[in-house]
Amino acid sequence: MKRFLAFLGVLALAGASLAASLPAGAPPGAVLALYTRNLAIKKAFFVDFQAELVRQKLTWNDLLALLGGQGADNAQATAELKRILPLYSLDAIGQEGLFAVYPDGSLLALARPSAAAKDRVLGALKKTLGKTRPFHGWRAKNLSRPEEDYQVLAGYRDGTLMLYGHMGKNPGIAAGFFTAGGKKGLKFPLEGDLSFLADFEPLFPLADQLGRSPAKGGRGGIPPRFLAMLKTFRHYAFALSLDKDGVRSRYRFAFNPKADPKLAGLFLKPCRPWPLADLPRGISATSLCFPLADLGAYLTELGAAFGQKDFELDLSAFGDRVALVSFAPKTQPGAAPTAQNPLGDLLVFLEAKDDLTAETTLLSWLQLLAASSTPQGKGGFAVERYRVGDYRGKKITVGLGGAVYLFDLGDRLALATSERAAQGLAGPRLASDPLFRKYAAGYPSDAHSLSYGDLGGTFRGLAESLLTTTPLAVSQTTSPKEAMALLQRIAGYLEYVAGKLGAEVGHTRVEGSALVGESFSEVRW
Repeated sequence: MKRFLAFLGVLALAGASLAASLPAGAPPGAVLALYTRNLAIKKAFFVDFQAELVRQKLTWNDLLALLGGQGADNAQATAELKRILPLYSLDAIGQEGLFAVYPDGSLLALARPSAAAKDRVLGALKKTLGKTRPFHGWRAKNLSRPEEDYQVLAGYRDGTLMLYGHMGKNPGIAAGFFTAGGKKGLKFPLEGDLSFLADFEPLFPLADQLGRSPAKGGRGGIPPRFLAMLKTFRHYAFALSLDKDGVRSRYRFAFNPKADPKLAGLFLKPCRPWPLADLPRGISATSLCFPLADLGAYLTELGAAFGQKDFELDLSAFGDRVALVSFAPKTQPGAAPTAQNPLGDLLVFLEAKDDLTAETTLLSWLQLLAASSTPQGKGGFAVERYRVGDYRGKKITVGLGGAVYLFDLGDRLALATSERAAQGLAGPRLASDPLFRKYAAGYPSDAHSLSYGDLGGTFRGLAESLLTTTPLAVSQTTSPKEAMALLQRIAGYLEYVAGKLGAEVGHTRVEGSALVGESFSEVRW
């Protein structure tokens, strides 16, 4: 089992691309695939970050020394972990790495270490596996017992590491990698230094079989309406690339509107989000299109289709636009962030076609929430007037969940999850943020959603939260003082990372029956 877990380090860092040789040799039709390439080159971007880890004593060896503690058993376990660390290193996939899962449950993981690390990584794998046997030109070892339902083999060949799994005696689709015949070429919609694909279409035949009655050769059990919902989603693809200015990512979420037009319409309905510049200035902001009225009608219809004829969710008073603004929390020494404010400091805007009806709807939901979360004799539901700047609203006590703040702004409602977020409503707009203005002109006019975040501010907030946390012992032999020192080092590293990060900006557009998105995160390597 230890050997199997050791090799999972290779799997955790593997992934997809058209032009790479590993995907070209893998069978098509994977439902999940992750691929990465050129890490031996791109890891140079992280030299300063790695040096800071060493300075803060947060490397693998430092953490193992802290967690390992004293005693022969702990020392032996720590030594074993150090021996297999090369399998968890990015060097193990320095050239490229691939991990793919197929509809029949078979899997294939491949990794090619960088030239400089090949001998070290292969040496660690050979020691971990021990005695191996020939397997289609590879040296491999079965990591499972013969009586187990799922068989897993690990091995190596010509500088490539391999993990292959299949169900019982069925070699599975993944076995096509080892055979001369059969289809080859695992394709991905997007390419990058790291790419991911979740393809639902290979599962459609299985879904159809589950939906057919036993008399027609199926298994029955899945209602046609639910089957149509499942077949509405085609694939999700994501690709990430590193360059000298930061991290760029793209994604594609493809739909099949013919299966369930109303469900697909929730994601693809034409709309233009509210401009980000007009929103309050927070640590991050998102403005997107999502038709709440259509969602209510769809869920009501869905409930009736599944026998819940009394269920009705009337959201007709709401529009198609939603926005969220989060604010950096103000932490209090000695108090955990969740204790200070369990809902965070968030301001939610909901477009309203009929503001009075929309407000009444929200108040009724909050009252139900208070009734279901309040023990007898404690808390309750209370509404009182509240004002911040020129904005008049309501402070609503929701049982033991604390208070939220609701403002009717005419064309929209604003719901604040904390008083800090409510005060942000009357604060400066995002247009006054110099970091935002640096990228504001880059948003396309046909965007379906817009996003912005101050990554540096977010990491600084995390560091501050750590420093106000009462530490727990991280191992039996670690004192509270040592645990606090560890938290301080982690916070120091987060502060360092914060100084390297700038803005994160992104958007999505509708292209045919797919949502296509792009984002950029500024990093001063």
